[in-house]
Amino acid sequence: MTVPTVCVSNAVDTLRDFAVRADGVDELLSECWAQQDQALFWGPLPKMIITYEPIADLAWQREFLELDGVVNLSPAGRTGSLFADALADPELMAAVVAYAGPERRIRLVPHTTTAGLWRFAEALRTGHGIEVELPESTPRQDLRDRFDTKTGLRDLATDLGMTDGPCRVPGGVHCAGSEEIPAAVRKMLATGKPCIVKADRGEASIGLLIFRPGDDDIDERLAASPFYGEDPVVVEEFIEGDIAFPSVEYMVPEHGAPHLCYTTDMLFEGETHLRGNVTARELRGEWWYEPLTEGGRRLAEEMQRRGYRGHFGIDAIARDGIVHMHDLNARRTGSTHVHEFGDQLIGPGYLATHAVGNYDFYGLPAGLELGEVLRLLGQLVASPRHADRGVVPTELTDLHTGRLSCMFFAPSLAELHDLIVKARAALGPGL
Repeated sequence: MTVPTVCVSNAVDTLRDFAVRADGVDELLSECWAQQDQALFWGPLPKMIITYEPIADLAWQREFLELDGVVNLSPAGRTGSLFADALADPELMAAVVAYAGPERRIRLVPHTTTAGLWRFAEALRTGHGIEVELPESTPRQDLRDRFDTKTGLRDLATDLGMTDGPCRVPGGVHCAGSEEIPAAVRKMLATGKPCIVKADRGEASIGLLIFRPGDDDIDERLAASPFYGEDPVVVEEFIEGDIAFPSVEYMVPEHGAPHLCYTTDMLFEGETHLRGNVTARELRGEWWYEPLTEGGRRLAEEMQRRGYRGHFGIDAIARDGIVHMHDLNARRTGSTHVHEFGDQLIGPGYLATHAVGNYDFYGLPAGLELGEVLRLLGQLVASPRHADRGVVPTELTDLHTGRLSCMFFAPSLAELHDLIVKARAALGPGL
């Protein structure tokens, strides 16, 4: 009998824990909450999805994409910890218990393994007699949390000798606290190289500052940031010029070899604002593909040896024959759903016939509704169940704020990029 799957889309929990030190944290995170909707494409059907708030326009998405058997629940309260909020909601917990069925067992798939997950699983076990399978969660919470930091990646890479070679971390240093940062910045700038200051637990481009030789406002900008306190900080070379932004994701099982999930080309607007990801068979021909996937494999094997299991992704910058790894996300990532959209809706091996991607459009009118989006996009909208190319509006929970995320699929990478251009033009000028 198939074990019922429960997805907990706690995509913002760890980010909020970090970002809360800033004034206006809710505004800072306003564009992040709809990442919860990405769980629509995780794993098998049927499934229950627990999200911060109800997934908007779910009925249309279920029908259009034929997502039979998706159940969506949200807790009554919202404190910033989705597992804690779920535990505090008796009706939601009763629904999870009922979903476990007569075998009294579920498979729990989180976006991020947090301390709250273990309390949630233990409450199901001791309070309700529900056994919880956790195929993507390491019981070594301290290990996951360490790998998910900027210093964690640099230490791991250093242990493996990956401070040199075709796949490496950029040159840089750790600072134990804020008092060490100005000197580290000036030392790197004195070499003629720009540098980036990265808060150890920063996510989603929050907690980054870029400095270039000649900058005379170093102390002022550092002092103005709320993200450099007593936590460690990384100061490393900022890689710019003729660059590409590849990423790779691996799945590390409890038993068996880690396996490559996919690679992407990350689509940026400006220096640090990620707007989308694309994955395609054409990426295997890029010069960076082999060093990135080989470097990712080395990290995956060492992480597994130390006790990690679950997804992790490496974001990189590729330049002049060298792949510079600049971030390790020890969780599902912002592109996991892109791969699983292809795998679930086109089929395993989808890269043999398709390129798949996502792109976020900002600056649409506030209060926009799905019906108007469908009218604007017109015949570009299609389901991969019935067409070989098309656009699918997704992450509709914050559409009313003027942000629209879309999934794209096409027979080739060039045709997928063409679809993004057409969708941008259809949505209106200025996007």
